Amino acid sequence: MRYFIGAGAFCIYFIFVNMLFGYACPSMIFVGLPCPACGLTRAGLLFLSGNFAESLKLHPLFVPVVAFTACAMAVKHMKPEKAEMLKTFTIVFLLIFISVYIFRMVKLFPHHAPMVVNSNSVLHNIINLIEKRS
Repeated sequence: MRYFIGAGAFCIYFIFVNMLFGYACPSMIFVGLPCPACGLTRAGLLFLSGNFAESLKLHPLFVPVVAFTACAMAVKHMKPEKAEMLKTFTIVFLLIFISVYIFRMVKLFPHHAPMVVNSNSVLHNIINLIEKRS
């Protein structure tokens, strides 16, 4: 039941914030830079609609994220004694995630979606405001 409440809260947040700012990612809203997960939602939607190649281009880790999350939840609930092994897999997965993010920032940023700059972010607006006053 907790997962459904969490998923519902996330959906409400996602819809509300996306309508308000045009992005749901706090990194894009406040800093204007893509986060490591940027593009995962769109990659998921493309994957579910059968556009597997486009999904892979948008975020190559969508399928591994889903698989890892499902396995982690299953291990946690069915075999609590394997929790220590799950920590190791989580660390390895996070290192892979960060490596893919660095690669995407080097190769795709700032010209290929979703690795773009949000020039309407809070930080950019503050910088523009300061520049106008000086």
